[in-house]
Amino acid sequence: MRNGWKRVWLLASILWAVAIMALAWMPDRGWTTQSAMFVVRLWIVPVAAVYVFGLGLNWAMRGFQAEAK
Repeated sequence: MRNGWKRVWLLASILWAVAIMALAWMPDRGWTTQSAMFVVRLWIVPVAAVYVFGLGLNWAMRGFQAEAK
């Protein structure tokens, strides 16, 4: 993956974490271990999915470039 895309992914991951934490810290929510793990999963699943998608897209693009040469 090119360096610029990694930076975009990192920025989006941080912004998503801020949004999830803001929702998790809203008043009238009782924190438990189970709800904390849900918040972590709510953050990590989309972040990991986007990263894996980017790796797959990069792999496919490299395959097309190798054939063009």
